[in-house]
Amino acid sequence: MLAVKGGKFYTVTQGVLECGTMLVEHGKIKAIGQDIQIPAAAEVVDAKNMCIVPGFIDCHSHVGIAPEGFDWEFGDANETTDAVTGHIRAIDGIDFGDIGFKDALSGGVTAMLIHPGSSNVIGGTDIALKCAGKMEDRILRDPAGMKMAWTAAGKMGLKGGKHPYPATRMGVAGVLRQQLHLAKKYISDRESAQKEGKEPPALEARDEMTLEMLAKVIRREMPARIHSMIPVDILAILRIKEEYGIDVTIEHGDESHLIADNLREAGVPVVYGPLLGDREVPRYKNSNPEAPRILADAGVVTAFMTDHPVVSIRDLRLQAGTSCRYGLSEEVALRMITINAAKIMGMDQRLGSLEAGKDADFSIFSGHPLEPMSKTVSVYIEGNRVYPE
Repeated sequence: MLAVKGGKFYTVTQGVLECGTMLVEHGKIKAIGQDIQIPAAAEVVDAKNMCIVPGFIDCHSHVGIAPEGFDWEFGDANETTDAVTGHIRAIDGIDFGDIGFKDALSGGVTAMLIHPGSSNVIGGTDIALKCAGKMEDRILRDPAGMKMAWTAAGKMGLKGGKHPYPATRMGVAGVLRQQLHLAKKYISDRESAQKEGKEPPALEARDEMTLEMLAKVIRREMPARIHSMIPVDILAILRIKEEYGIDVTIEHGDESHLIADNLREAGVPVVYGPLLGDREVPRYKNSNPEAPRILADAGVVTAFMTDHPVVSIRDLRLQAGTSCRYGLSEEVALRMITINAAKIMGMDQRLGSLEAGKDADFSIFSGHPLEPMSKTVSVYIEGNRVYPE
C-alpha cells in the first residue's frame, strides 16, 4: 500500500483538500480525506507543502506517430493515398520508444489520445492509452474514435486513389455523408442476412474494414473526432451529426467560440488548441485567447490539446495556465486537462479526478500545477512511480 500525505490535494470533482492523505492499493485510490489512518506497513510519500493532482490527459496528440523533426521522412501520421482510409489504425504506426512519452510524464501527463493525421476526410481509428507501464496494460480504448478532417490540408498529395480529396467544403461533406450512408446500409445488410441465414453482400476487404469501423460510429460505440476550425465547417458537422445521430468532437476549434451556443445545444465537446507556440502562421482571423473561457461559460465541455509535436506534450498544463490570464478560472482550467478530457476520451469512470475507486494516476508538483515555475516532483500511474525513473 502507498500513502501520500500532508499535501494540498486538488481532487477536481470534490474540491481542494488541505493537508490530506490518499491511500493507494492495487493500482486504485482506496481512500482520500483528512482523517485517514495510515497502515503501519504502507510506503509513505511526504508531500508536505506540495500539490497533488490527477494525472493530466491530452485528448489530441501524435506522440510516437509523428516523431519530432522527422514528420515527413519518418512519420506515420498521414496516409496520403486516399481521402477515405478508415481501415487504418493509429496503433500500427506508434513508436512506443518515442521520447514524447517521457516528455508527457515530465509534464504530469499520464494518458493521451493518439490520432492519425489530418490529410483525409476519414483518416483511421485513434487510440487512448497511458504514458507508461507494461505494453499490454497501457491501452485504455482501441479504437477510441474515428479521426476525420474538415481541412484544406488534405488536398495536398491526395489527388489519386479511389476517393480523391474533394476540392470544396461541400465535397468534404459529400464524402462523409456517402460513407456514413454506406455504413448504415452495411449494418442493415448484415442484420437482414443474419435473419435470413444468408451471406451478406461481398465487399472489397478495404471497404469492409472501413465500414465496420464507421458502423461503430453509427452505433455510437465511438465518436467521430473531427479536425475543424471555423464556424462554416463546424455547422456542417452539426448538421451531419443530427442527420445520422452520431457522436462527434470538434478538434482544434480555433473559432468554435463564435458558435458556442450551437455546440452546447448539440452536446458537442471541443478539444481546443494548440494554444501555445503553434508554429504555423495564424490563418483564422477570429482566433481569440479567450475562446476556452467563452466555451466554458456557454456550457461546452472543453479540453486542451498540444497536438504534439506541434507543441510539446509536457506543456499541456501551461496552456491551461495561460488561459487563466484571459479570464478562465483556475478550477475550470484544471478540469480541462483532467475530468473534461477524461469524459471526452470516454474514460471518466477511471481517470480525471482523485476519488476512491479510480486509477491511482496522479502527479505531485512543487507548487500550483498551472504555475509555470512549479516543478514536476513525481508522477504515478496506477500507484507506481514512473517519473522520475
